[in-house]
Amino acid sequence: MKIIKYIVGFKVLIVLLCITSCNSTNTDKAQLLANGDLRYIELEGSAYERGLKHGKFLKPEIKAVTDSLLNDIEKTTNINPRDFISKFLSETDFLSEIKKWTPELLEEIKGISDGSGIDYEIIFMHQLGDEFFFNTEYIMAHKCSSIGINKTSNHSSIAAQNMDIPKYFHGYQTVMKIKNKNGIESMILTIPGHIGITGMNNKQVSVNCNILMQLDYQRKGLPVSFIVRGLLNMSSTDQAINFLHQINHASGQNYLIGGKDKVMSLECSATKIEEFKPFENSIFTYHTNHPMINNSFSKRYLEILKEHDLKLEEVLTFCQRIPSFEKRFNEETNDFDIAEIKEVLSSVDHAGDDVISNSLTYASVIYVLSENPKFIIAPGKPHEKEYIELKFK
Repeated sequence: MKIIKYIVGFKVLIVLLCITSCNSTNTDKAQLLANGDLRYIELEGSAYERGLKHGKFLKPEIKAVTDSLLNDIEKTTNINPRDFISKFLSETDFLSEIKKWTPELLEEIKGISDGSGIDYEIIFMHQLGDEFFFNTEYIMAHKCSSIGINKTSNHSSIAAQNMDIPKYFHGYQTVMKIKNKNGIESMILTIPGHIGITGMNNKQVSVNCNILMQLDYQRKGLPVSFIVRGLLNMSSTDQAINFLHQINHASGQNYLIGGKDKVMSLECSATKIEEFKPFENSIFTYHTNHPMINNSFSKRYLEILKEHDLKLEEVLTFCQRIPSFEKRFNEETNDFDIAEIKEVLSSVDHAGDDVISNSLTYASVIYVLSENPKFIIAPGKPHEKEYIELKFK
């Protein structure tokens, strides 16, 4: 009996050692953190090399999440998922903008495909979650909540978010630390096989995303995940804001952009970009999944409201997470700290699921944009999971 226990224990040890060292070099590694709730991988090299290592490190996880994605596509569209993907990619043109602004990410995706053994088209479709939502029946989307505070005399600027995504991705929380050839290091929350959904870099630039399904979209333009990575390749807030204004946006989205001095909420549609401020001279900003200032609504969204006899001014007040922010942060608020940010991100203020920490919360992240930036994460719903800190050095 003891021999069997030793054999089982030895096998577990081998598995744990493998995730930290298999296929790795001195600068590439994968670890399990937060009691096994968080996968953490460090990647260097060319875009293809980083993708290849990503694919190899997380091969079983990538297979599991892409299988779930295919099942969801079939359930949502009633079409064979591989047929749907081929049709979707042939009827859209995201590649033109990707090749113009972030061509290296196509090499990274090719590496992920080769490393994981999953078809390239499936891995590419995996990057287009928001674009899939806009072009199918997901007219009422998820529940992401973001908040940011400008630099004050007490602390550096801070950006934070609860990232809420479909439940079939839960249990695979992953953070990538990527070092590019230009010396920029990024810490990125992602899903296995995905290039990134939110993150920060060592140049004090961060990005948080809130989907805005109500706004104009197009079947071309730069997809959200590529915008996230493009922003994290910037070395200043000004560069990041300029990037958002230069590109063509495929999907409606609020980008909460953090920098060394300030944090901004930019509501972006295919036709307009507007900055949201809670009030004039506010030292903080916040956002959920409802446009607060941008009125470039999509025709499809307005048609659906009409079909259900709903008025625009009514549905734009549906969100119950905005009151959670408003009661904590208002015109009398002149400062708040990380503890207060954790408190609001962990809040469950009323009955129902439209709360900040909810059933779709994949992870909660806090970015401290100091000279020595900090990436703080709870891998799951923050009212249930503890935060841990990841450092760039």
